[in-house]
Amino acid sequence: MKPAVFFDRDGVLNEIVQRDGGHYSPQDFSQFVIIKEAIEFTQYTHSLGFLNIVISNQPDISRGTLLQSDLQDMTNVLYNSLKIDDVFYCVHDDEDMCKCRKPLPGLFLEASYKWNIELTKSYMVGDTWKDIEAAKKVNVDSFLIDTDYNAQYEYPKRVKSLKNISELIGN
Repeated sequence: MKPAVFFDRDGVLNEIVQRDGGHYSPQDFSQFVIIKEAIEFTQYTHSLGFLNIVISNQPDISRGTLLQSDLQDMTNVLYNSLKIDDVFYCVHDDEDMCKCRKPLPGLFLEASYKWNIELTKSYMVGDTWKDIEAAKKVNVDSFLIDTDYNAQYEYPKRVKSLKNISELIGN
């Protein structure tokens, strides 16, 4: 069994888009920008022997505000720019009541089964409470990227950036 670093996508590996007074996932390919620090970080975690797995809610597909072709183009950029082993998406919305939508742990379980991942030796890096709560349900240690849009969520393992996580898991 191998350990993994699970990554939420938006706000962790790529930039969040601001619109309508809030922070959101990109809704078309032209808005998709990789965070430069993610390039080095995914190379680093891979060099430590971790699988790098993206698990991300993408409800804009079911809402009809993101084209499947744009999502695929964004995914291709992840694979081409970062050291990513696999990507798992939940394309459902809250009312679909699926088991894969975070804060439920379905994407962790799917990835674990496919890749034979040792969850208790793995990490999650997220930017929302849903990321952290999903990780807790499968005993995956997690880090919350500190942002203004998650300030109200109390969590002791807040980090300013991916670089700060490097110092915590590399020892």
